Amino acid sequence: MRFKLRTISVCLATLCLITAIVLCAVVANAGEVSSIKVYGKTIRIYDTADHVFAVLKESDMVSQTIQKDPNNANSLLLVKNYKVKSMRFTLYFARVEDPGPYKVIRIISY
Repeated sequence: MRFKLRTISVCLATLCLITAIVLCAVVANAGEVSSIKVYGKTIRIYDTADHVFAVLKESDMVSQTIQKDPNNANSLLLVKNYKVKSMRFTLYFARVEDPGPYKVIRIISY
């Protein structure tokens, strides 16, 4: 019985290590970028939301969250997750100038 328990604990430890390595690899591929090319057009930091919505299709958006902008009491922080073909990315929108249009303030590519 002692041998089986030790074998099980070694297997669990190995599984945890493999899982950690895989998760690190996924996170390592995610990164903040200053622009992203979609449908032959470039979306950059500080592009207006109107420009972005003219480039992307509504069906490209996977999910979104809306919260108060921690940097501007008169703005919201919109976080929109997109998938276009095999490319996944997240765009963060907020007001840079107040009053003013919502602009891309951060791009994360996965």
